[in-house]
Amino acid sequence: MDFFPLWVISVGLFAALLIASEAGKRLRDRHAASAQADGDAFAMTSVLGLLALLIGFTFSIALARYEERRELVVQEANAIGTAWLRTQLLDSDDRERVRGVLRRYVDARVAFGQARTSTQETNLYRRTEALQGELWSTLMAAVASFRDSPRAALLVTSTNEAIDLAAERYAVRQAHIPSRILRTLAIFALISAGMVGYERGSQRKATTLLFILLTLAVSLVIDLDRPTTGITSVPQEPMLQLRQGLAAQVTAAAAGPVHPGLPMP
Repeated sequence: MDFFPLWVISVGLFAALLIASEAGKRLRDRHAASAQADGDAFAMTSVLGLLALLIGFTFSIALARYEERRELVVQEANAIGTAWLRTQLLDSDDRERVRGVLRRYVDARVAFGQARTSTQETNLYRRTEALQGELWSTLMAAVASFRDSPRAALLVTSTNEAIDLAAERYAVRQAHIPSRILRTLAIFALISAGMVGYERGSQRKATTLLFILLTLAVSLVIDLDRPTTGITSVPQEPMLQLRQGLAAQVTAAAAGPVHPGLPMP
């Protein structure tokens, strides 16, 4: 479903529910099984209950992964900010070289978080990997004269953490709800719609409202499961604030002495 816009999936699901409901209604009219109304109502209620449970289960998965993506943005911004602050342990020339790469790296990470297509996201992550290699080689050259000291360990540790978090963010963004769960959800929804049509086919306004609410619920689950193309995107404010803080420090340093503190999200 990643190949289809969310609105196409929503419209298609709503249409499928209406068709299933109409099929259930025609089946009821053909069999004229009014004597089994109580049993049918019980079965319909049971299936709708199972459908609600399945939607809640998939929603909890999607929401948990959304929260994980949001927290990783904050963690990566903090890790990069720490690496930036620890560059003060370097000599001025080495510090400026490392910080120059770090600023370009932050720009790449901001662009990665704002990617709106899967292809763009992949290309920007390849850009991230290239900058990671440049950052690491620049840092290794800067600490070559004291690489066995605690000072070098601090610089290497913070930089390595920022690199690891970038890989973790990419992996989490690529993780989606298993397709088997979504297929099961779709099957349950269609069966429920058919049973609603079979039992309450004459109440078209009520059933249409039910299908609209069901479509909105499923669309929300799918939207949360799409960190790149979804409407509910992961906030990038921590990375944006980090970039603004780095730019402000560079500007202030060019103008004169500045306190080394860095505003962090």
